[in-house]
Amino acid sequence: MKYPVHMSAQQADQIEYDVVSDELKIYLTRRLTNMLKASDGEIELIKMNNIINKSRTIAGRSIYVLDADEDGNYMPQEYAWHFGEIALIFRRLSTPELADFLADLVAEQYFEADAINELLEKDGVSFRIENRRDKTQIEVLAIEDIESSEPDKVAHPNIRVLVSRMENSLKAEDFAGVLHSSASIFETLAKIVVGRPPVQDQTLKSFFDRYRKDSGLPEEILDYILSVYDKRNITPLAGHGSTATPTITKEQSIILAEMTKAFVKIEYKLSLETK
Repeated sequence: MKYPVHMSAQQADQIEYDVVSDELKIYLTRRLTNMLKASDGEIELIKMNNIINKSRTIAGRSIYVLDADEDGNYMPQEYAWHFGEIALIFRRLSTPELADFLADLVAEQYFEADAINELLEKDGVSFRIENRRDKTQIEVLAIEDIESSEPDKVAHPNIRVLVSRMENSLKAEDFAGVLHSSASIFETLAKIVVGRPPVQDQTLKSFFDRYRKDSGLPEEILDYILSVYDKRNITPLAGHGSTATPTITKEQSIILAEMTKAFVKIEYKLSLETK
């Protein structure tokens, strides 16, 4: 996201690996839809059009111009399109886009910052909304603050934290640590994509067939992900303690770290494009 309004471009980059659950996005949609309801159907349609266009603009999509007929009325097709589109106003947004959109909605008093922040904390997301008298802005939590939060509040760790661990391991030339973090990232990503409560306590291998079905990634990449997971379990110091020397090299670790981050971004993007 190049030009956010309520945060810096650097902050947007920091939260690109955060995942806001579909459950929270659906809940926010229901809350907002209830707020937009009006006794006059045409007023409700106009309000929906305004909110939909805000979301579409942030996502880089074209806006939808609402046109009345010669009598000043709106065709049933207009209502049908807007009711369908309103269901996607949050679900089509990447995390930085969603953060900026939520800040817009707080600034315009659709939501209260404290209530939204409570939901974000419960969802394990690492940004918060600050609503001051003259300015609404995004605050991005430090990695240390996320890691020190209660682990039982979320079903899976924050991918931003795991990416940070992977990069720190690479800097420290702990190449087994890079492999371990990469496999953890892939397992977490798979649990998010599958999105079913039963898989949250399972290993990646045990539900990989389901992930393969739900993922948008090509088979070759999915095979690679599974191989990384398998390699973690047999590499000294990556999946278990050992007195043996890890076999993964610096060059392999660099490639693995970059490919891991790329695959996460691709999976996110594909997921948004199918909604």
